[in-house]
Amino acid sequence: MTEIIFSKDALLFYEELRSEHYSREKYNSSNSIFHDEIKPKMLDLLTQLADMLALEISELTFDASDDLGSPWVHGHAAKYAWGAITRLGKTKHSDLQFYVALRFDFIRFGLYVSEKHATGVFGEVYRAIYADETRFLSLLNALEEDGIFLTRNISNDETGSPQKLKFNPKYVASAIGQDTTFNVMTAIPLEEISGTDVFPQIADVFRRLIPMYRFVLGLEN
Repeated sequence: MTEIIFSKDALLFYEELRSEHYSREKYNSSNSIFHDEIKPKMLDLLTQLADMLALEISELTFDASDDLGSPWVHGHAAKYAWGAITRLGKTKHSDLQFYVALRFDFIRFGLYVSEKHATGVFGEVYRAIYADETRFLSLLNALEEDGIFLTRNISNDETGSPQKLKFNPKYVASAIGQDTTFNVMTAIPLEEISGTDVFPQIADVFRRLIPMYRFVLGLEN
């Protein structure tokens, strides 16, 4: 298995883009870092994670052509590198995903779906939680003991550290619906992964998330 160690330049890439307001000029002068140092590591990482997850959930796969974000979107440099593992035949825009996102300050990873991009699956997740909030909270509490949280929607300019969703335990499904995202995740500061193989830490979290994934998609039985 290949070690996934991001270079110093890769870890500085998004912070330096941010300092120049993600300008075309800065992107054009440094995009070789994305193509030569970030993209290959993300592809290796997601492929290895997908292989691991498929041992438990055979439908899960990683399609590099659909599930790794472009470094240039909507006329500006992307503000993070995002890759997703989804069910066969679906993409990051249509399914609940195991994701990894390399941002300017943290590497984030967990489970994610948004109402905007995947209305049908978001509805499935919402209804599963609404139907058995007690079971959901039990799974969530176990994850929180390991530093994995239900988080709120954040802007691209906010820190990537976990921002816990505030909710009344009696109405957790409602809080998720109002937030319009379902994001159960954790994150590691970039300075803590310098020179370190990130695969073992992310793989461990993904394994812990499998029971939650099965629950919200009705795959427990």
